[in-house]
Amino acid sequence: MMKKQLLIIILAGILFAGSFAFQPVHASKIVESDREVNQLDEAGSLAKYHDNNINGKNIKIAILDTGIDTTNRDLTFKKAINFTSADSADFTDRNGHGTKIAGIIGARKNGEGLIGIAPNSELYIAKVANDSGKVAFAEVIKGLNWAVQQKVDIINISLEFGKGNEALKEAIDNAVEHDIIVVASAGNIRAEGDTFKAYPGAYPDVISVGMLNVHGQIYADEFKEKKVDVYAPGEDLTSTYFDNKMTLDTGVSYATAYASGYAALVMEDKLSRDESISRESLLKTMKADLNQGINGTPWYVYTALVLNIVTVCALLGLVIYALMYHRKTLQKKWPTKTIWIVIASLVFINVIGRVMVYILSS
Repeated sequence: MMKKQLLIIILAGILFAGSFAFQPVHASKIVESDREVNQLDEAGSLAKYHDNNINGKNIKIAILDTGIDTTNRDLTFKKAINFTSADSADFTDRNGHGTKIAGIIGARKNGEGLIGIAPNSELYIAKVANDSGKVAFAEVIKGLNWAVQQKVDIINISLEFGKGNEALKEAIDNAVEHDIIVVASAGNIRAEGDTFKAYPGAYPDVISVGMLNVHGQIYADEFKEKKVDVYAPGEDLTSTYFDNKMTLDTGVSYATAYASGYAALVMEDKLSRDESISRESLLKTMKADLNQGINGTPWYVYTALVLNIVTVCALLGLVIYALMYHRKTLQKKWPTKTIWIVIASLVFINVIGRVMVYILSS
């Protein structure tokens, strides 16, 4: 009889050890590997693409910002131009904002520094904001028209105006007519209750980006009152900076860069499947991947938690019963058949439940 009891307890222990198998897929946040840092990935969707070698290859992304640090070892670009002065070749970033945006989108996988969202994408740099960060409609319009000429796939505008402009709208429309995805900021929250419209993000054909915190939830309630098409991580993002350094930054500008890089991954994936690409199809995938935490924890996560609790309680109950029986506190016969049924039921429920959780969370 003792051999049967021991066998049952061993099997229950194995069940307990496997109680944490097939857990929901929770992504790492910021992970350092050797000398490189992976970007924040709360939803786990970024790793899904990178693990399948989808890194934005052959996707052209134009960045309209303060230029780029040309000496940064983590950053490369195909073409660059300056619209803030007469010297079109002076696209060097002396502000830092453009360098951060470029790093979040496309920092190369080269053994050091940061790995961007789309590290194999092709960056086209248009300096439309001066060294103080000041930007005007005319320069952004020039940057948009230049990006169209370069036949880019995505235009990132991590800049904002408090009002619209007819010529800006025409330039946006022109880019959209050339099948270019325009991604722009929904605008930072400067104070409580600040729900102003930010342009060009507020234009209907632009993908306007709001910000998520490090837990994958909407950073501020004010974003719910803005024109937001998709939310992306924007709190404590790792970004490239001067002197080959990295910084942690928070802001809708960085969430916009994250969304642009992510759009490149979705675009590459769809192209590899010969699927059509449109603003709507990209948005559908981006929302499903990036906005998982907005409505709270998915129900299947709680299913896994319940399975863990039930399994642990059953094992503890079995151990306590076995000890009491061994010490002859209980005079009744060891209910071997009943316990086998309980264990078999637990195994069945765990296997079915955890496979389901794993599939849903993947």
